[in-house]
Amino acid sequence: MHNKKGNANELLMVLFYHMGGTILELISFDNFKQNQRMYGGTAGRKMGITYEGKDYLLKFPGNLKEQKMKNINLSYSNSPVCEYIGSKIYKIVGLPVHNTILGIRNNKIVVACEDFLQDGDKLYEFDKIKVTFEPHFLDSNGNETNGVGVDLYEIMMTIQEHPFLQDVPGVKKHFWDMFIIDALLGNTDRNNSNWGIILRKDGSKDIAPVYDNGNCLNSKWDDEKMQIVMNDADKMEAEAYKARRCIFELHGKRVNPYHIIESREYPECLEAVYRLTPQIGNNMNKIQTMIKEVPILSEIQKRFFTSIIEYRYEKVLLECIKNDCAH
Repeated sequence: MHNKKGNANELLMVLFYHMGGTILELISFDNFKQNQRMYGGTAGRKMGITYEGKDYLLKFPGNLKEQKMKNINLSYSNSPVCEYIGSKIYKIVGLPVHNTILGIRNNKIVVACEDFLQDGDKLYEFDKIKVTFEPHFLDSNGNETNGVGVDLYEIMMTIQEHPFLQDVPGVKKHFWDMFIIDALLGNTDRNNSNWGIILRKDGSKDIAPVYDNGNCLNSKWDDEKMQIVMNDADKMEAEAYKARRCIFELHGKRVNPYHIIESREYPECLEAVYRLTPQIGNNMNKIQTMIKEVPILSEIQKRFFTSIIEYRYEKVLLECIKNDCAH
């Protein structure tokens, strides 16, 4: 998005953008009325619409003026664009993820996320699963937490022990796959309501496709801040992985996801590294091309997104495998 002081969305009336001989279309959602489907969550305004016969959740950018963001010349966050890019990257590397469409409504960039629930399905987010359980264990700090508790040890034990999850294969694998790709994207908000299990009408269960990817790729940063970081090797290294934190905690402190990866403490995490790193590397050109063809990104945003993703791939994921091979 071309970020200007005062209004970050002044240029969002354009519906088509020509690049490299291809036409990328931003769908206008201006004339779509709200349908009867309601969606939870507190991260920004949203509404249900029906597009080409399918139900979608339309997500709007958060108002950064309301959040009183300091030293940021954006009126609205880039979360819809980042939701789109993050979801596309999940898809490119072969993980199940909701379908997304980038568009415009009332002169603002929005993202439409296809509703993956069928009639009669129920989505049970992990926070609801976690709280409906009498655990025989405590978190890494010796406490029992509620559904929103994000202690990593307690989450692992809940996945392993909760009766509701015993007949759902691959939950731990799914968690660590998300952990690795979220680390690649710099997603700081994979909280317990941002993933879950679908209970089908017939009583069967499936892991929900990955959803809620908008808090990745520094979605609240403007061009100026991105350029400052790219101009300073130490700042870039810190932002890419050395000083990053995710939402998960151990011993009461938020963890650096890259330290978790490098520690090799969790075998399933290391398995996810070996499983996904080749997929990321083999598709890096495709990922970078996808980002460069997003029509409303500025050149600075494109460089920042592609650079930081490649940096994390090379310095964390690939390095982890190289160090294993060296030993």
